[in-house]
Formats: sequence, C-alpha cells, structure tokens
Amino acid sequence: MSEKSPLAGNLQNLRAHFGYTLEQTAEGAGVTRQAIAKWESGQSVPDIAHASALARFYRGWPGPTA
Repeated sequence: MSEKSPLAGNLQNLRAHFGYTLEQTAEGAGVTRQAIAKWESGQSVPDIAHASALARFYRGWPGPTA
C-alpha cells in the first residue's frame, strides 16, 4: 500500500486547522465534496485552477479573477 502524499496530508491538516467540513471546503473552492475527499486521500490531485481556488479559500483572499 502506498503512502499518502504530502499534499494530501497538508490539505487534510488545513481543513482540520480551520475546522471546515468537506462540504464547506468544497463549496468554498467551487468543487464537489468527493473531489476534496479524493485530494485528501491521495487518490487524485487538484489541477492548478482548483489548487488556486483552495489557496484563495483558505487565505480568505479573492486574488485575481482572470
């Protein structure tokens, strides 16, 4: 069995740190709950657009919209 990626662990830790549910995180990042669960389990990784959306969500900064 493979070990979970550092990214997956970091995503889990961030969500736990802020006390968000999968649903809250998904809504904030504009994805499904299942996508967040897959990223946190290491089954898949977010593409650059979704990684950027997650960063904006956790930082509370809208950033560029283009």
